[in-house]
Amino acid sequence: MMLPFSICCDSCGNFFKAGTKIAMRKETVEGVSYLGIEIYRLYFKCKTCYTEMSMVTDPKSHGYKMEHGATRTYEAYKD
Repeated sequence: MMLPFSICCDSCGNFFKAGTKIAMRKETVEGVSYLGIEIYRLYFKCKTCYTEMSMVTDPKSHGYKMEHGATRTYEAYKD
């Protein structure tokens, strides 16, 4: 999958810009949905320090939320 937004790894500070190809693992979040739409959790690893990061699909805002291991560097809806 390609990253939908730019992120920065919390442990090593490595920067990933939007569109970087990364191998991800997908799982369905059990017991959580939004208007009948399933929510997925995506796991991937930093290319430098191999720390695992995760993001969750967010159907309410038509995007993704970073959950663990990294921070978004830019969020368009805040502008």
